[in-house]
Amino acid sequence: MLFSKPTKAVGLDIGSHSVKAVQMSKHGGRLRVDNVGFAFVDRTQFNMDPVVAQASALREAVRTVPLAGTYVVGALPGQTVVIRYPRLPEMDDAQLANSIEREAGQNIPYERSEVFLDWTPLDRVTEGTKTMLKVLLVAARYEVVETRVQIAHEAEISYSALGVDSLALADAAEGCDFLRVGETVALINIGQTTTSIHFVKDGISNFIRDISWGSRELIQAIAKARRVEISDAEKLLFQSASEEPTAVEPPPLPEMDDDIPESPPPEESKLGGLDELGGGLLDPLEEELSGLDSAHSPSSAPAAQAVEDKDVGEVLATPLARLVSEIRRSFDYYEQQLYEHPVDRLIVSGGVAHLPLLRETVADELGVSVELADPTRSALVLGPEHNVARMLEQPAQFMVAVGLAARGMADL
Repeated sequence: MLFSKPTKAVGLDIGSHSVKAVQMSKHGGRLRVDNVGFAFVDRTQFNMDPVVAQASALREAVRTVPLAGTYVVGALPGQTVVIRYPRLPEMDDAQLANSIEREAGQNIPYERSEVFLDWTPLDRVTEGTKTMLKVLLVAARYEVVETRVQIAHEAEISYSALGVDSLALADAAEGCDFLRVGETVALINIGQTTTSIHFVKDGISNFIRDISWGSRELIQAIAKARRVEISDAEKLLFQSASEEPTAVEPPPLPEMDDDIPESPPPEESKLGGLDELGGGLLDPLEEELSGLDSAHSPSSAPAAQAVEDKDVGEVLATPLARLVSEIRRSFDYYEQQLYEHPVDRLIVSGGVAHLPLLRETVADELGVSVELADPTRSALVLGPEHNVARMLEQPAQFMVAVGLAARGMADL
């Protein structure tokens, strides 16, 4: 039997809040979004059995996305993988493969037999009189991969490839033509429990950090202030996205410049890793700055009645201040400890990226231009409106799925 090569790719972004699916093809030499799927993950079911809950949502998300003969790309959560950027002397492919194995043995906190290992050359850099090869090295434990595969299996789907959600942000930005040579861009994707910060320099991945902050913090703040259920608080949060933001003076942010810890040179830095929620290994930057956590803790909540009188903007001021602090810590580490060029632009994605107050708070406090990631207004060609309707409603929510599909099209 003859099998034809796939001409389309599907990116599947499976989160704890929702599942997003994006199907792509080529159209006149450009990437075209043919179909989009979306489904919420049942919160109650997720608390009892996350695999079943996410598989059920995945089935629903792809119900209108034809998968037959399609290259399917899934993603591992960024906080569950280890990412390194070693710099190695130039050498032939066989020597390079051996060097990568040695590098993995020295810098990955697991036995080599416990992990899948993948790597790709990124760039050539000059250090003194030497030309070094900068490599992206990714390691994922077998059990993490198996869990992701099990979710797809439960939904009767087979992956063609697996990526990493934080890395997919760069693929999405490239596919959408959001990147410029000579610029350093911070791609920030806000999920329900984790936020990924991916620094891209001259269009090349340069540093990634995942932090334990997500839209859940905003929703919980509203639920506590208004004394409502989580589901009602979530509705209030997203209703506020369509309203004019209220000018709110955020809590003061601590000065960080003098407190940034010493760190290894760039080629030895621990870039990436697991946080406590993702498997027991703390984010290396989180470990180094753990002594500063108390400086970022929100001040004590006011009396319940006073909180209830606040509008949504005032309620969100404290959790947003924590997000800004975490982003600034990452910026300081990237720019000062890794001796990198300051960030020129920040592109924010994820469901709550549509909140004007969030973007304005980040821009005001960091002094950096903040843009909403919108793949519907980019170099991508869009299919029929009824096929991509959900993406048109909340485009920033689909950046990871867009990046996975774009990566799949590059593989074909």
